[in-house]
Amino acid sequence: MSFPLIAIPLDYLDKDVEPKATWYSQYPWYAVRHRYHDSLAELGAIACFIGYEHSLIPEYVKKFDGLIIAGGHFDHDPELYGQHDIHSTIKRKSNRCRFEKELLEAFLPTKKPVLGICGGHQLINILYGGTLYQDVPSQHKSDIKHTQTVPPTEAAHSVEIILGTKLHGWYQQDTAGVNSSHHQAIDQLGKGLVANAVSEDDLIEGIEDPNHPFCVGVQWHPEYLLGPLDRLLLQQFVAAC
Repeated sequence: MSFPLIAIPLDYLDKDVEPKATWYSQYPWYAVRHRYHDSLAELGAIACFIGYEHSLIPEYVKKFDGLIIAGGHFDHDPELYGQHDIHSTIKRKSNRCRFEKELLEAFLPTKKPVLGICGGHQLINILYGGTLYQDVPSQHKSDIKHTQTVPPTEAAHSVEIILGTKLHGWYQQDTAGVNSSHHQAIDQLGKGLVANAVSEDDLIEGIEDPNHPFCVGVQWHPEYLLGPLDRLLLQQFVAAC
């Protein structure tokens, strides 16, 4: 059995941005939640966590079989999607944003599989020319609380899986329960993308590029393997890798 190698950029913690980061070290450090590793290992892939070395991007693109852009407790720079009025709640990690954007831009033309999770889903949309709600609670009024109100191992709300998409073809059902922990979300869909999952309050929760062998983004966190949809999504990603 061949285990594909999956590149996953790490998160970056710095006390100058997050004062609480000093619980581990006074100096900047990389981090990742273990579910990204564990779920891929369970499904037959090797997670390879990488730091922000721009000069190595060509090597990463050559050596790795697939790419996951993971989530994190931060917001994408609104300037990336042409907005210069910045909401007061925005929390930036510009070094991470710049690296992941450059890495994703290099990966996409190779047609190697790409999966965006939460912030990674949003970044795919940005690269395709789309925009984000900078602050979902104030810019998209809803009874659904998209910030985490239950553990990520439990469903927070349901999504409709759109008929005719790859995601629906894999899942063969119209709805699924998903976890939810995000401050931003897709507003205008990027050119060439289609929505494959939508929440009950009409937020785009999943996207795909029908002209790419595997370029998919989801707003929730499938690495927790909450239900059959999450397992199928990651199985399809690993198989494509």
